[in-house]
Amino acid sequence: MTSTSKEDMSALRKKITATLVGISATATIAGCAVTDTEPDSAASPSALNTSPASSGSASHRGPYDDGEYSVDGEYGTRGSSIGVAITLEDDEITAAEVTPHATNKTSLALQRRFADAVPALVVGRDIDDVSLDRVAGNSHTPAGFNDALEKIKAEATG
Repeated sequence: MTSTSKEDMSALRKKITATLVGISATATIAGCAVTDTEPDSAASPSALNTSPASSGSASHRGPYDDGEYSVDGEYGTRGSSIGVAITLEDDEITAAEVTPHATNKTSLALQRRFADAVPALVVGRDIDDVSLDRVAGNSHTPAGFNDALEKIKAEATG
């Protein structure tokens, strides 16, 4: 190789390295917004996710008694909870309301975002097909909602 081509190769390597570092930094930054592992992180509300409940998750599958049900769902290790009110008709959730119970300012804001997002995710669905995962940046609050659903199913079983 001539000295010019070594210089060209060195410059090319630097460009490639700089580009890869830029791509890596961009991927890392983008990944933080969606895959943050902090409890009840403040990820984008667009990170909504629901998945069907597995048939083994509930001790009973419908039919359930029609009616309005209201319970507290618990989650976490520090006694965190949310209020959940559901209206059932033919095993379908026809109305849903979540009431935040948090007293910490940050937790309360996260629970409120969760509460705002939930009805659009569950209304019109069979209660046995609802199991929330990560909603509106909340990674733990959905466990409280799922706990409440299990309590409602038990109560709605004649």
